[in-house]
Amino acid sequence: MVDKRRRNSRPSKYRPRSEAQKQRRRELWEARAQDRQLTTRQSEEAALRARLDELEAAMRDVGRVGVHNRRHTIPLDEIDDEQRFHVLKARVERLEALWSIGQRKRETRGKIIIGGALLAEAADEMMVEGRSELLERLVDIIDRRVDHVRDRLTVRELLGDAPLPLRPGGGLHEGPQEALAAAGESLPDFDAMAESALADAHGEDLLPSEIDPDYADLDASWRKAG
Repeated sequence: MVDKRRRNSRPSKYRPRSEAQKQRRRELWEARAQDRQLTTRQSEEAALRARLDELEAAMRDVGRVGVHNRRHTIPLDEIDDEQRFHVLKARVERLEALWSIGQRKRETRGKIIIGGALLAEAADEMMVEGRSELLERLVDIIDRRVDHVRDRLTVRELLGDAPLPLRPGGGLHEGPQEALAAAGESLPDFDAMAESALADAHGEDLLPSEIDPDYADLDASWRKAG
């Protein structure tokens, strides 16, 4: 066996690199690292462009404009390479936020439309037949799916004092404070209740347009449902 000390003391068969060779090697490593960064950046930029086009198309489909159709927006091809990626990322993030807000508004609008249509239909049945099977069905659904006392109180008042207990399993004649205590919920905000009562006294019912101006065209059907 070869003594390790003798083996480690053997002269290397490789010639030592000069400082110029070491410098060229460092430059080669840096160039390869820059190439890898450039490839990654180009791939990320392509993905951002694809997402931006997707969001633009989705917003056009719902009748809204995206970034490219806004005034004073510089086209991406006219932006410097160093800045284009950051600008593109910022535009995608902005459109993502706008799309998320728009989707929530559409969802809220849909709920208002569905609720107004059901209430209007129930009111028409009451006027024609004196009894509404739809209203009874709505009360049954709410009784099974709505738990909070304040929510059930709001719905009961909206449905014209429909026979809806203020808590699951409670009695029809149970008051709000008794229902809240039995359900273990905190007492309501009495200041907000006073403001709501004053608003009702002046006939200032909450309309869809007060939730969002985009819902103004729903006010008429909401008044009819009320």
